[in-house]
Amino acid sequence: MKLGLATRIALMTAAAVVIAALGASLVGYAQTNRQVNRDVDRFLTDRTEEILDGLRERPGRPDDDDDRQRRNNSATDNDAEVQTISDTGEILASIGVVLPIDERDLRLAEREGPQLLRTVEIDSTMYRMATTHVNGGGALQVARSLKSTNSLLASIRNQVVVIGLLVAAVAGFLGWLFARHAMRPLSTLATSVERVAETQDLSTRVGNDSHDEVGRLSRGFDDMMSALSTSRDQQHRLVQDAAHELRTPLTSVSANIELLAHAKDLDADTRNEMIAGVRSELRQLNTLFTEIVELATDSHDRALDREVDLRRLAEDVAGQQRARTSNPITIEGASSKVLGDPPGLQRAIANLVSNAVKYSPESAPVVVRVGERTISVTDEGAGIPESEHERIFERFYRSDAARSQPGSGLGLAIVKKIVTDHGGTTFVESSPNTGATVGFRLPAPTGIAHADTSSPTVG
Repeated sequence: MKLGLATRIALMTAAAVVIAALGASLVGYAQTNRQVNRDVDRFLTDRTEEILDGLRERPGRPDDDDDRQRRNNSATDNDAEVQTISDTGEILASIGVVLPIDERDLRLAEREGPQLLRTVEIDSTMYRMATTHVNGGGALQVARSLKSTNSLLASIRNQVVVIGLLVAAVAGFLGWLFARHAMRPLSTLATSVERVAETQDLSTRVGNDSHDEVGRLSRGFDDMMSALSTSRDQQHRLVQDAAHELRTPLTSVSANIELLAHAKDLDADTRNEMIAGVRSELRQLNTLFTEIVELATDSHDRALDREVDLRRLAEDVAGQQRARTSNPITIEGASSKVLGDPPGLQRAIANLVSNAVKYSPESAPVVVRVGERTISVTDEGAGIPESEHERIFERFYRSDAARSQPGSGLGLAIVKKIVTDHGGTTFVESSPNTGATVGFRLPAPTGIAHADTSSPTVG
């Protein structure tokens, strides 16, 4: 049978209380036993001294005619057994039970020595006995029954056991109540996790605002569910948008291939034009596929702590773009070093430059400015309306004016993703018919000294 966490805590609490109670009880019992024995020993010593000092009469010999051993004299009350022995071990007189004699008693009877205290058994009854040397030879033995003492100790022992069991039961019950109350948020969390595993419902929330470990765990679970829900929504939207964007070029490619396959009498120019169109659509499909993979790839395993010079990355990008366009591309600004992923940042700069070239008039200049942890690309195109400044970084978003241009609408979305992964921000500056400036700004790294940010121009 599997026990719940609250039950296990209750059992452990009860066990701990039992161990603590029994330990304390055993210590108390041992102390009580020692104290009782000490009191009995003190009584025996005091009674022996009273007899030896004459405060109480010593028992006589058995043949003493004066009131036969004076059994009823003041040598003892009914609370002690008294016996005298000779230096040879002969019992001279005994009031009460006959006390045992061994070699130690004989040695004390023969010569002076320290008082002997020990526990003896007589007729199945335990006695505490003191043997003391008597001046002139012999010894005096005084004993007291431990029957009442042992009964008291047994009663104490039984009471300790009963009280310990009661305390354990109460502790277990209270521990179960407290554990059940304390574990209620954890039970709620466990139920929520099971519900998510069973229903795949990522909208499940725990909603625990406490500041203890369970509250932190609950808030972490809620944050994880929110992140997973957002990620799944983004994946669904990405798939839907990608399917929409892929449908048009795939349809065009399929139609051209079907026409090429069935139209045998096409002239060479028409056939070449259709083949060129198919190749163009395939290139767009390849670009779109690459960009979708870029957006869908998890970037958490990228090394974002390498030192990168934004100026050098911009120069590399400009060199590549100059071979593909008639628009002059210039670089302004000095070296600016950041920490990040060099291929990712280079891809972001390349997308910004490619986007500026796409929307610039033929032969119009494109300027890449390198600031302190900042890259901005300026074109001389038609500009971007202010209402679209934020939307241009959305996946597959294309304004009405840009729908006639080639592309998938993912370039700036990739820029946004790369910059966000680096902890940076994107920005847009534009006015109608005056071109646009699009760029990003990265957070300040630690341990990197920045160069002077004067602005020489490189053609």
